[in-house]
This record gives sequence, structure tokens and C-alpha cells, in this order.
Amino acid sequence: QSILRYLKVDPHLYNGKLTKTNVGFRLNYYPLIPEGKAFEGGRMLGHEDVDLFTILPASDIEGLQALHRGSMKWARVNPPAASIIINTGDYMQRITNDRLPSTTHRVSKPQNSALYQKPRISFPMAVYVWEDEILEVLPGLGTPKYPPVRAEEFHTTITSKYYGDD
Repeated sequence: QSILRYLKVDPHLYNGKLTKTNVGFRLNYYPLIPEGKAFEGGRMLGHEDVDLFTILPASDIEGLQALHRGSMKWARVNPPAASIIINTGDYMQRITNDRLPSTTHRVSKPQNSALYQKPRISFPMAVYVWEDEILEVLPGLGTPKYPPVRAEEFHTTITSKYYGDD
């Protein structure tokens, strides 16, 4: 409701669509980085989530980065302990007519090499609408850039780039 209110849209517009919400949990485990072993790059490549938004409890082991769309540089996300991070996803980008773009993020190695000896664990919760819901640009957000589409069709189209058409 807060997001819809921010966009000056009826804050109750999605109440029915998010009743008994369709969520997905994922457990991400990033093993420790062995001593003396060269380690280049990141622990997870840059990507966007396909959902409305992802709720992510902050990890004790830093490394989360978000892409700053202005400079196109990666920025470290350093949330306070016990905080919650919310990433917007592809569904949200679509229904907000790109006003809230899908958050491009990745997980890099920690800056502090002492943390290499600890695994990083995250437990994100992805929030979706149900498969038969129609994703369409919210009212009042300009000429729609996207035609209405059934959530399952959109989801399958997006994820096929990772998993194939089958």
C-alpha cells in the first residue's frame, strides 16, 4: 500500500491480488573463500528478480551490491544489523511503467578478507501475484509501455532466458 500511495495510485488496488500472497523462499549459501586461493569476481552475478519485490534480511557477511543506474557503477549495500532490504522486481517494473525499475544486484566477495573464512547465507522471500492475475500498468502512470499480460506468461518468458523454453 505504501508503494501505491507513493505512486499516487489507490493504495488498496492490490489488496485482493495479494491476499494469501504467492511467495517463494530461497536459501542462498555462499561457501567460504579458501585461504591462499585466488578469487576473482563475485559470488553471484548481477541479475534482477522476476517478482513484485523481494524481502531480504540483512546478512552478517557483507557483499551485496546494487547497480546505480545513473553512474552504472556498483554500490555496496551496507544496511544496519537486523534490518530488512527490499528490492523491486520485474513485475513491479512492468506495472509501474518503469517508474520503479527492477533492482539489479549481485553478491561480491567481502571487502574485509577476514570474512573470507565465513560462509555467507541469505534467505530472501520473493513476493508474486498469482499465476492468473493480469500484470498491467497502474492507472495514472502515463501511456503504458507494456500491454497487459497474464502473470504466468510473463514469468515464464522472463525465466526462460535462464532455464530454457521447456
